[in-house]
Amino acid sequence: MAVYDLDRCTVLLVEDNRYVRNVVENLLRTFRVGNVITAANGQEAVEDLKASRTKGRIASPAPDIVISDLLMAPVNGMLLLRWLREAPESPNRFVPFVMLSGAADSNYVTAARDLGMTEFLAKPFSAHSIYKRLL
Repeated sequence: MAVYDLDRCTVLLVEDNRYVRNVVENLLRTFRVGNVITAANGQEAVEDLKASRTKGRIASPAPDIVISDLLMAPVNGMLLLRWLREAPESPNRFVPFVMLSGAADSNYVTAARDLGMTEFLAKPFSAHSIYKRLL
């Protein structure tokens, strides 16, 4: 597999399970992703993304890619994806979005695709599968 320089990339990782969040964050750092921002749920991610914008200027780098769990509370991955794609406050409506979930049935995959998801990654996942989706 080719090695890519990801040190200028910013990844927003949204996962409510602390263990899974730590595993994925460590994998992203192993892949030498330059900036990994984590959030415990979709609400926290939206608040972080809104706070990153000040008076129309980006205060901190907007993510180059979002990796989000599907099933979280109070704001799940579907609602986060909808907000990113439709809200006027969204920093980038076209940011690549990888949905990560153990609930990989066709209804969820189809609904996420229809909202604008880029990739779907089923749990359990491997380091290789995350790297492939990242690329």
